[in-house]
Amino acid sequence: MSMDRQSAPASATMPEHASFWAPLRHKLFVGLWLACAVANMAIWMQTVGAAWIMTLLSASPLMVSLVQTAITLPVFLFGLPGGVLADRMDPRRLLLFTQSAMLGAAAVLCLLAWFDLLQAWSLLLFTFVLGTGSALGMAAWMITLVGVIPREQVPAAVSLSGISINATRALGPALAGALIAWWNSASVFLVIALCMALVIIFIIWRLPAKARVDGLPPETLVGGMRSGLRYIRHSTVLSSALKQVFVFTSCASALWALMPLVAKNELGMDAGGYGLLMAFMGAGAVLAALGLTSVYRRFPLRRLIVAGAFAFAAATLAAALSHSQVVVCAMLLFAGMGWMAVNATISTVVQTYAANWVRARVASVYLLVLMGSMAVGGILWGALAQYLGLENSLLLSASSILLGLLVTRRGKIVMGREADFADAQQTDKLVLTGEVSHGDGPVCVEISYRVGDDERDDFLCIVYAVGQSRRRNGAQNWRLYRDLAETDHYVERFIVESWLDYLRQQERVTLADESLERSLSRYRLESPEPRRYIYQSPAGIF
Repeated sequence: MSMDRQSAPASATMPEHASFWAPLRHKLFVGLWLACAVANMAIWMQTVGAAWIMTLLSASPLMVSLVQTAITLPVFLFGLPGGVLADRMDPRRLLLFTQSAMLGAAAVLCLLAWFDLLQAWSLLLFTFVLGTGSALGMAAWMITLVGVIPREQVPAAVSLSGISINATRALGPALAGALIAWWNSASVFLVIALCMALVIIFIIWRLPAKARVDGLPPETLVGGMRSGLRYIRHSTVLSSALKQVFVFTSCASALWALMPLVAKNELGMDAGGYGLLMAFMGAGAVLAALGLTSVYRRFPLRRLIVAGAFAFAAATLAAALSHSQVVVCAMLLFAGMGWMAVNATISTVVQTYAANWVRARVASVYLLVLMGSMAVGGILWGALAQYLGLENSLLLSASSILLGLLVTRRGKIVMGREADFADAQQTDKLVLTGEVSHGDGPVCVEISYRVGDDERDDFLCIVYAVGQSRRRNGAQNWRLYRDLAETDHYVERFIVESWLDYLRQQERVTLADESLERSLSRYRLESPEPRRYIYQSPAGIF
């Protein structure tokens, strides 16, 4: 038995009834999908438009690549706090705040450009503000979008989101390039501001407020971040998925960061031509998204990731060596397919492999790793291009993508099911003989087992899987002990920081966790009730 029970083979396949078009039967999903498309188009217009405008303001490759860093680095800084906020508060309020901040930043850029006051560093500053708003709202968008559909439809929803993202990746750059070429720089920021205004109107008009649920007090911001990271640390699948994202994206980000220079210096294209290159990559991603849900049923996810990485490496190689616009555009179609094959697959795994209580935080960490590696990669590949040259940097990127497949070859990549992650109904009533407040603690929990020699191996597999689930849900210092006097007697002990954290841990149990604990209960001693101890302070003695 695997130490990560929720990565059992049953979770590796997608239910047959989750068709590609199933999420579109939900009207609210369709509205959210379109709103996300408008917001994503604005972000792509900002990324591409600002990058091209930067080539007019500065000839430095580093300054050009810093545009990508300015819009993606905020995810590294604010992505996880955004996930905690999305888990703690009404996502509608969070989205209204973030989209309003982005509207303000776009309006300021429009005014600066209109009056010819825009400078390289002011462009980076307000691009960073736009990226910050996007970072704080990303997790809220993700959980809101997939929260209106059943979990078995999430793979189809991710593919549809991929179509939305990559269609806007094609449309946004093309529109930004056309506006710069045929009108002026200010027009790009004006259209971005209009997009943000439309999204705000939709949120106010159509997105219902989340009903407040009475229960335990919410976690603090820092405590919520810690519990989210702890959950990922003790999930083999999520840890493997995030490692795959980091390795692939940091290596592949060179093509994104240096594409303006490829268009301008290697292919002799203007802003419209740069937008065309990005459009080809986006079109390839859309084509891949249309077939992903059926491919998931027929091929292992690992094989799909390897194929996607090879396709992106080949396109990066073509961008480095070819001076033909036709060849580079054709290869960028494969680059888009490869990008979608890798990152949409990992996104699906992440969004199906987290319990409800931590879903936004897991999504935010995924986005943090994805965009953070894009941001760091933008700086790294920009600096390398300045010293090694554009061609050599892209060749190094293509080689590192393939090397990354060796680094991540042992990772476990599978999808989760609703049956694994639905909340379990807690029937265990705590019997206390004294007053315990939420802040009291730490709490120590002890459970005893009696295990025969012929059952030892099965018991150890189950109990360590249970231990992993307990640590995901909040336990610390989990240990299994064997009695030296009675070799068939085992004791499980773990610590939780406070009584409130222990109550939270009990609420976080999923059906898969409950199933594991039932399998373990047959080894318990005659009294199945766990022993719970609370820390006793010296009470002023010392």
